[in-house]
Amino acid sequence: MLYIEIKRNHHLTLSKQVYLAIKSAILEGTLKPNTKLPSSRSLSKSLSISRNVVVESYEQLIAEGYIFSKEGSGTYISQGACYQKQPIEGISQTAPHTTAPHVSTPHTTAPKTDLMYQIPKSMVSFRTGLPNLGSIPIKKWGKLYQELTATINPEILDYQNTRGMYRLRYQLSLYLKRVRGVDAPPENILVTNGAAQAFSILCNLVNINKEYVLVENPISHGIVHTLKSHSIPIKAIPVDKNGLMTEYLPSKPPRLILTTPSHQFPTGVVLPINRRIELINYARKHHAYIVEDDYDSEFRFEGSPIQSMQSLDPSHVVYVGTFSKILSPALRLGYVVMPSSIISVLDNYKYINDLHSPILEQLTMARFIEKGYLDYHIRKTKAIYLRRKTHLSDCLSKAFSDKIIISGDSCGMHLIVSFKNTTFNSKLLEHIKKNLVYITPVNAHYIPSENELPSIKKFCDSSLILGYGNTDIDDITLGVQRLQNALNSFVI
Repeated sequence: MLYIEIKRNHHLTLSKQVYLAIKSAILEGTLKPNTKLPSSRSLSKSLSISRNVVVESYEQLIAEGYIFSKEGSGTYISQGACYQKQPIEGISQTAPHTTAPHVSTPHTTAPKTDLMYQIPKSMVSFRTGLPNLGSIPIKKWGKLYQELTATINPEILDYQNTRGMYRLRYQLSLYLKRVRGVDAPPENILVTNGAAQAFSILCNLVNINKEYVLVENPISHGIVHTLKSHSIPIKAIPVDKNGLMTEYLPSKPPRLILTTPSHQFPTGVVLPINRRIELINYARKHHAYIVEDDYDSEFRFEGSPIQSMQSLDPSHVVYVGTFSKILSPALRLGYVVMPSSIISVLDNYKYINDLHSPILEQLTMARFIEKGYLDYHIRKTKAIYLRRKTHLSDCLSKAFSDKIIISGDSCGMHLIVSFKNTTFNSKLLEHIKKNLVYITPVNAHYIPSENELPSIKKFCDSSLILGYGNTDIDDITLGVQRLQNALNSFVI
């Protein structure tokens, strides 16, 4: 029996109320696996709401893996979606150890990535991870900054709280709860100089003599560089079409598990609820921390952003966010939502690193969020990215027809195009570069490992990542034409 209470004067939309009611019933086990849900038509009639409201709720639940649809049969509850929030029977819930064993200093030689040099203007760039620089509301930002500096209390210019300015942490707490479902009290938020510093600080939780970090494969090479710069041992776990493959979780547990569950980088897949629950139960059992890297999931094109993994277990999930992707890389502002058990440890390493992040930028960002400018900017840029994504997909389909498969395009600023009979080795990539196209293969983010699966290696070798965040429509058209010419003219 499905009971849903609808409150028409509630601050949540009707579709959100239906979504949350069904989600809660599934997590609590009230709705059992393989139970058939009412049709959207019958449920909307019983609740006296529009059918579109129910359809929207069902689509969000399907996207997150709580339910699945059988064509011609109906909609059913997924296996493995019931989540036990109480301690697992027979397993100690002692918090993971919080005394960090060392303070590591990263090497000073940075990798030569696409962030380290300018791409020639003659090239069409499909660089990933770069937002649309032309739509950044710099005038609004500048006006807020000017108003702030004109009225600021001189005492604010003294050294401040290592964790960050309370005004920004308070606004982040409200924003993350509303948009991502993150349980983030202001006192659990640490403001950092971008996500890069967040990962660097988290490295200090790992005892490099006896512990390691488990990473998805493929994974951002920037994160791998950060880990290696701190001499952190890493092991890779394969990613398939449903994200991190929990069946390959190792018997020897890691200290940290790095994952991008809402929009895996680079593949773009979403980790479904049953695997999220498996991963959290594994972390609880082995006293590990999951690090949830949530870099661009606000830009989801259909439905609401996928709910955070942190909302399921704030005591074992460290949530890392950044303004570099949703606003501007130049700001160097990010944040960590910390489990209470490691607050003092991360505070200490942030203090050692740089005392605190820049104060005036923090206060300006707080006002930017408070005035609704961030929400407006995200809505505006999401529409831009959707147009570019659609145009890119159309261009690719026209140029390569049935020779390709496009994936990972439900969210964010990039997509994956996989070629059925092409391997992107160094010679082919150099040939593409000579045709004035800057592009990255998926295998640039692949880590050779003991869990290497031929199908995933083949996918990485035959796939390209095309970023469109800062690539306009005309350049997208030209870039795909050049890519087509390069592939047609390549001689083995």
